[in-house]
Order: sequence, then structure tokens, then C-alpha cells
Amino acid sequence: MRPLHRWKVWSICLLSSAILGHISFAVATQSAQDKAPEPSFESLRIESLDPDAWNGIVFLARAYRQPSSFALRFGTFSVNTFVDGPAIYEEVREIGPHAPDASYCRLAWQVHPRGSLVTLEWSRIDATTVVGRLTALPDFQILLETYIPFSPPSSWGLSGIYSLEENPNAIVGHYAFDGVFSAESQFVVMVDQPLIGSGTFPGLDNLRETMRGAARLVPSIDRDPSRNAAGLQFTTGNSHTAHFVAMLGWDKTQLLKKGTELLTAGSIDSIIKQKAEAYESRRPSAHGEFAGAPEIIGNNMFWNSLYAPSIDRVFPSISRNWARGIRWVLGEWDGFFGSLLTSLEDKDQSWATIRAVLASQTPSGLVPNGPGGGMTTPDRSQPPVGAFCVWKVFQHFPDMQELQWAYPRLKSWHEWWFRDRGDGQPWRDGNRDGLLEWGSNRGAPDSSGGRGFLMQSKWESGMDDSPMWDDAHYDPKTYTMDLDDVGLNSLYALDAGSLAALAAILGKQDDQKVFQADYERMKQLIREKLWNEKDGMYENRFWSGEFSKRLSPTNFYPMLAGVATREQADRMVHEHLLNPQEFWGEYVVPTSPRNDPAFSDQYYWRGSIWGPTNYLLYHAIDRYGYDQAALEFAQKSYALFLQDWKTTQHNNELYRASGGGGGGDIHYTWGALLCLIPVEQMLDVNPWDGLRFGALHPTAESDLRRVSWQGHSYDVSIGPDRTDLSRDGVLRFRADSGVVARNYSVSAAGFSATVTSDRSVHVSTSELQAPAVKVRIDNGNPARVKTQNGMASFSVPAGQHTIEVSQ
Repeated sequence: MRPLHRWKVWSICLLSSAILGHISFAVATQSAQDKAPEPSFESLRIESLDPDAWNGIVFLARAYRQPSSFALRFGTFSVNTFVDGPAIYEEVREIGPHAPDASYCRLAWQVHPRGSLVTLEWSRIDATTVVGRLTALPDFQILLETYIPFSPPSSWGLSGIYSLEENPNAIVGHYAFDGVFSAESQFVVMVDQPLIGSGTFPGLDNLRETMRGAARLVPSIDRDPSRNAAGLQFTTGNSHTAHFVAMLGWDKTQLLKKGTELLTAGSIDSIIKQKAEAYESRRPSAHGEFAGAPEIIGNNMFWNSLYAPSIDRVFPSISRNWARGIRWVLGEWDGFFGSLLTSLEDKDQSWATIRAVLASQTPSGLVPNGPGGGMTTPDRSQPPVGAFCVWKVFQHFPDMQELQWAYPRLKSWHEWWFRDRGDGQPWRDGNRDGLLEWGSNRGAPDSSGGRGFLMQSKWESGMDDSPMWDDAHYDPKTYTMDLDDVGLNSLYALDAGSLAALAAILGKQDDQKVFQADYERMKQLIREKLWNEKDGMYENRFWSGEFSKRLSPTNFYPMLAGVATREQADRMVHEHLLNPQEFWGEYVVPTSPRNDPAFSDQYYWRGSIWGPTNYLLYHAIDRYGYDQAALEFAQKSYALFLQDWKTTQHNNELYRASGGGGGGDIHYTWGALLCLIPVEQMLDVNPWDGLRFGALHPTAESDLRRVSWQGHSYDVSIGPDRTDLSRDGVLRFRADSGVVARNYSVSAAGFSATVTSDRSVHVSTSELQAPAVKVRIDNGNPARVKTQNGMASFSVPAGQHTIEVSQ
């Protein structure tokens, strides 16, 4: 073959190969394009998110940018009484553990008329699967109800429908998507007990009507495919237990197979046991005198976690009862206090709550008192505790991105109180004397509960019917009461100081200086205008110049804000707070003193005891170092909470100062602030004391375990003969007496703290790993101390002393 001919053949071969390769690539590409992608869920949250279904589980899912949510809940039938849905709210008798990640949850409710309990335990074991166990008397009939969540009760024709599988005992949910023809999401629920009855229904109302009529579910004879609810009816049998599986996926056959495997005898019991033990071993806990306090907080908060569609977040609503029909609701200060309560254990829900409150801010800067689904109150705000709470949440779970989001909103809200509303008049300084009054804006936009009158101004205070407002008047021109309020002005000062601390964290030095100056200005004004030397008390003052004699816990807030002098604080505490004729006693502290005519009302804010006022007052007396009173206050607050909790599992909106017991909403989240007080008595962090722990002269032993702060886990033990602090499992500080340590600080150079004790104590520290350390007490000469077994030990005299340990 001649060379030229060979070149032609070679060229033809190359061209043929290229053409074939191109064809192969094109076929492969076309095949990949023709093959539909595997379906998946863009988001999936599994929680008890339905306000009407404590004893239920919502699979809150999205796929193909559309909702794909399913839900189940349980009803019970005994002696002609059927209870499900909203009725469960009154019947709950155990609010058990609820892990924030839903790895273990337990709840029990009462079955009338016999009063016996049905206990529900469930666990999310993977991204799409829940297993659970019901424990009850064998003759109680249980209904597992499935439905499409967050839809009107009688809605027909939703995208989600249910059908029954006869073998095994299962309900299958199907969800179709607009514009998607190759996939439907599948929801499978199975039980391991024989069925008494089953059926599908257009909605939950139809299911309920069937039970209240025939007391038995029957298979549907209606061929209408719009079946948005279904039920399985069974008992726990001789084993007293029934197990269930709920799964979300895309292939019904695979889900049914997986469910059958999980329902194998003993499998779910083993899972539940392991999950319960794992959660118990990692959650914050307390033993001894304040046993159960952090656990109670977590149980109550996370069993109230609901979904807020408007901001696509999950966090505790103030109450499931209040959230009915609107999905979620927060009060402003209720919400901020809620973020404190959840910050013991969970970062995400704490910051989500803060976002929910601040996201409702109006263009003027006002943060409404009542953000929620389908409601708002743009005419009024509430007590400005936001910056203080955000600072404390940040200490537990530092997140600069969240803080950077929250800070400008908190700043704008702080500035709103004195901001010019547009005509030269400040929003809440009606008489322009530099002090604030509660108010309500007049105008056209709708506001839940009305606007522009004395009643709405009272609501802005958060203490709606307090006797403090009985003699106040509303000025329709200034939109405010004619009463300079001690509590509001003190909280404004606290807000300024807290914002200065937040600005420092963010490196905003100019803002820090502005807020610090604002704090000093307000501090001086409160001292000059609201201190009544004759009464030895900071008091509200009418525009006429007359002091109001109607007292409440808010009159002590100048101590919370660091406004009161030491001499003033002594008079306030000894003449008023510890006076059994006014605020002290077995049940503390009433929102009206015992010698006020309104005390006998024991109704709402007229003489009752409330979690938020107790919490703020506790920090007022703790800030000024009334350590013995602070400990007694914590003991009394917790004892009052436990009185009702142990018998009814109620976390009350309010408590009675006359005889104890609870009132108002029976499952209202901020009642748990009475449990946060003893927790923070043992270990706390605040802007003025830094890390603080211990108790002065405790009469009993108490242990607190696994509290997060700045990325570390802390344990504290207190008792008559010891105060121990451990960090990340290592003992760091020990005293042989009950002491209070403040401003506990560790750096590369050494460690320092202020220690208060009622007798000379022996202190040991392992904060510095060196053969010997220098110990300085107050401004004395440093003493060289050798370390033994990693601990440096030295004596500290009785009283309050500053300790510095260095190499």
C-alpha cells in the first residue's frame, strides 16, 4: 500500500471512531436526560407540631417545592367516652422527656371516667422513620388517627389521601405533586395489634363522629377518593403494650417491608430503651434539693414546639392552647424568656424563637407584644428584655451570624421608645421629662385586641390588670399613660447596658459608647425622679409629681438594672421585700403586696405570683449580693412550682400567693421560669457577674450537670461543706463550704474570681498546671503555693474577697 493510501485509510478509521464515539456519547447523554432523578425530600421535620395533638407526630415535609406533610395522633375510648385532639390538652398527666432532636419523647394522658393513663413513647430513629410504644390497660380502645396537618378540619380533595392495607394492619398515605407525573410520596403507619376496626374518612371530624356514634370504625363504603383521614382501632391486649411504626418514603412496598421488620417482637422495646437512656445521659440534669429542675424545663419547652409557616421555623409557642387555629403564638417577653429556657439544651430553637419575635418588628422599630400566626399588635410593645435575653443565649450558644442578624433589630427597638413619631412627640415619653410610660398607638391599622386606649396601654406593660394602673389615665394625644413607670425605665436601662455588651462582642465600639452613655443617663434620671426617700422605695410617679403607692415586683427593678445605691437597696430589701406584711412569706413574690387591697383578688396580676416577675426579681437581689435571700427565693420559687407539678403536671401561667396552687393556662411555657431560678442559683452567666456559681450557706446538697457555656460543659455541686465546679469533666474549683463565686475568669496568664463565704474556707484550683503558683487575695502580697496532684490549695477568709492565681 502506498503511503498516501495508508493515510486515507487511517483518516477514515479515525473519522469512523469519532462518529461512533459521538453517537455513543449522545445516546448516553440522552439516556441520562430521559431518566428521571431519584425523588427526595427537600426538607423534613418530624415533631409534635400540631397544637391540637400533643400525643401526635407531624411529618412536616416538602418535595418538588410543594408540601408533602402527613400526621398521626391518638385517641382513646373507654366507658362511652371518646377523647382525642384538643380534648387531650386537659387530660395530660405526664409531660415526660422530649429530646430536641426527637430521639426520645414520652407523654401520658388520663382516660375518663376511670382516671387511668395511656403512655406514649416514640423515637425518630432515622431521617424518615419513627417507632413508638403505647402502654395502657388492655380494655382501653386506642385510635391511631392519620390526617393531613395544618388544613381545615373538613377540607376535602387535598393532595394527600389515605387508604388501608389489610395485611399487614397499615394505613398508607399518598401525596401527589403538581407537574410531577413520575413520583408520589408515601406515608406508611403500621401497628402490631389486631384491629377492632378501621376506616378512611373525608376528614377528622367524620372519624370523630363515627366513634361517638357507633364507637367503632368501619371500612368506608364511599368511593370518593378524597380521603384525608384514616384510623386504626385496637387495644394493647394482655401485654398492655402496642407498638407502631410511621415512615415516609417513595416506595410503598419497601416501606411496608421495613415496617414489618421493625415490628418484630422486642425490636421497638429495645430501641426505645436505648434512646431513652442515651438522651438521659446527655441532657442537663439536677439532683438533690433542686432535683429535676432543668429536666422539667426541657420537657415543658420542647413538648410545646410548634411550626411557624411564615418564617419556616420550629420553636416553642407560649401555649398549645393559645396556638389553636393560628398554629403558633408568642408574646414578646414571653418569647424572649422562652429562648432563655430552651438555651439550657438547644441552640436551634433558642435562636429560632428570637428570630420569630424580632421578625415581627414594625418599620418604626416597635417589636409587637403579640406576634403569631395570623395576628399582630402594631400599636404596642412589651417589656424590653430582648437584649438581656439575647446576651444570655449567646453565652450558651455563641453564633455570630445570629447575633449580627438580631443586633440591628434590638438596637432599633431600643431607639424606638424615645424616637420622634413624626410630630416632635416621642413614642413613649408623653410629658417629655426623659422617662418612659406605657402606651398604645392610635391609628387605622388593625391590631389584635384593639388600640389606642388605656386597656391596650396596660397590655403593653405585660401586667394587664395590675393595680398599679388603677389610678392611671390614658392621654389620647401622647398615646401614653400619665405615669412614669419604674419597671419600664429600669428595663430600658438594662436594655441599654445589655446592648453595650452586645456591641462589644461585635466590635462596634461607637455603639458601645452610645449605649453606655444612654444607660448612665437613664440611671441618673431614675435616681433623681423615682426614688421616694420617705418610703425607702423606687415608685411610679404621676405627671402631677405625686408618687404612686401601688407596689409590685417591678419596683425592685432598679436593682436589676444596677440603678439603686447600696443604701437604697438595703432599704428596699429589708423594709419591703423581706417584710412579710408586703412581699415575703411562704409563697413569693405576689404581684401586689399582701397589705394592698387588691391582694385578696388573687386574680391574674392582682396578687398572684408570675414566673417572669419572679425571675427578674431574683436577678435583682442576686446582682446586689443578697446571697442568703437569693437562695431562699430560689427554694421558695421551686417549691411553689413543684406543688402543682407533682400532682397535676401543670406548668401554670400564674400561681396563687395565698395558699399556693396554679391558675390561668395550665401548660404555659413561662411558668418554667420558676425552675430556671434554682438552676441559675447553682450556675449562671450575666453581664455584670460573668460566670457565677454556688450558694451561700446551703442547707442541702444539690448537683447540676451538663450545662453548656462558651463551648464547654459545666457541672456544679453545692452543699453545706462543698462547692465544686467541673469543666468538661475535670474538677477546676473546690471549696470546703457553701460559697458564691462571681466573675470566674480563666486565661493563659491565670485565673481570678470573687468568692463570698460566711466563714473561712479552703479553696483548691486546677486551672493552672504548674509546680507552683502565686496566689493574691484582694490587694495583698502574692503568696507562692505548691501544687499537689494538679491542685493548688489555699485559705480564703470569711466575707467577700477577690482571688487571683498566676504562675
